[in-house]
Amino acid sequence: MDYREAVAYLLSFADFERSSGERREAEGFALTRIQSLLRRLGEPQDGRLSVHVAGSKGKGSTAAMIESILRAGGQRTGLFTSPHLHEFRERIEINGEPLAEQAFADLLEKLRPAIEEELAENPGRLSTFEILTAMGYAAFREHEVEAQVIEVGIGGRLDCTNVIKHKAAAVITALSFEHTEVLGDDLRQIAGEKAGIITAGTDVAVLAPQRSGEAAAMVREHADDVPSPIVDVAERYGWEPAGVERWGQWFRVERKEPRPTEAEASLLLTPLLGRHQIENAVTALATVDALVAGGLRLEDGAHHAGLATVDWPGRLEALDREPWLVVDGAHNLDSLERVLEAYEEYYPHERLIVVLGLLGDKALREMAARIRDRAEIVVVTQPHHPRARSAVELAESFADWEGRLFVEPDVEAALSTARRVAGEADLIGVLGSLFVAAEVRAAVRSQAGVTPTSAHADR
Repeated sequence: MDYREAVAYLLSFADFERSSGERREAEGFALTRIQSLLRRLGEPQDGRLSVHVAGSKGKGSTAAMIESILRAGGQRTGLFTSPHLHEFRERIEINGEPLAEQAFADLLEKLRPAIEEELAENPGRLSTFEILTAMGYAAFREHEVEAQVIEVGIGGRLDCTNVIKHKAAAVITALSFEHTEVLGDDLRQIAGEKAGIITAGTDVAVLAPQRSGEAAAMVREHADDVPSPIVDVAERYGWEPAGVERWGQWFRVERKEPRPTEAEASLLLTPLLGRHQIENAVTALATVDALVAGGLRLEDGAHHAGLATVDWPGRLEALDREPWLVVDGAHNLDSLERVLEAYEEYYPHERLIVVLGLLGDKALREMAARIRDRAEIVVVTQPHHPRARSAVELAESFADWEGRLFVEPDVEAALSTARRVAGEADLIGVLGSLFVAAEVRAAVRSQAGVTPTSAHADR
């Protein structure tokens, strides 16, 4: 197979990120299929240091930060994340680089006999994500990765990434309402599903700062039941912003009970903006501290270098200025509120112009209400995604609004409209879905003569 054929083969399976079929219901999620496939492949998920990351917000950023620190410390790393911005191969990184197109295709070709055997012996559809997960673990074994960082897809307990027998750390990032059709509409229930990645083979659990005390309590209860020691980041660490410059944001972090080899206080830099990214960075730092306390040896300066060079596009990413053009995959109410706050702190502007596109399971009216309070102009649009809400439906949530509203079903047309009405001192914020951010990113790079073959191509 070449890369195009590999992607076509992947998409011939059930892709629940892009569909709303019956197996999107909670009872359709199970680990039996992925476990069976991995047994056929010789259990590639095991045999190396493993960090598993779940949460409602910040899990991708936190996973990327952990991987970057480990790589800066001399580890050969693997990173598995989802979804991708531009290409499937971005989901599987070796030492900070996505798999090359042909390497991705060759890997899938190697797995194909096991996939076909699984389908023949156990009728029923494997999903695209299950196959991608198996590919990630197989790639890490093939490339002799020493430390793998795995981001959960949906939930945690029954997510198909949750098959690692021994985890050096299980990390729970900020929790809020999401995927309620699968995880339930009770925050405590959602927290319990996320905490399900803390398994009997987990050396330490790391709990990121939480806005909900109820959700945090649920994670602690689960860790106690396993049992697994837990690092509560909010209790063990203190942090504060320390300035913003061209390269990113500085922050100070204090270890309240430093170990003999740890500095009590540090001044660190991350290119990722937003107060929430400081919390994610401190969570990543706490995770690596726990790994080192467990015996992992890293080169000096790994924390500083790893956080300063982390690459995670599409999150409060400025693609242009005068006017600012900032894309972010804020996909739920809490994420949206944090991004709107970050606009005020990091991108001085006169007017806020929002380009908004959402998928079908998002809290449209609640998100629209927050945007109505902040924006003067809104352009509603619709990404090229089967579960995208129509631009017309989004427009209905702004029907009685006093601001200016434009309806542009095509994302590139929506971007053009926003740029046409924006002044040099304004900010165009692209919100609602990582898929919208990806299409805007691709349009900007296409207009600049750059082919966005992957999210990392322009770094």
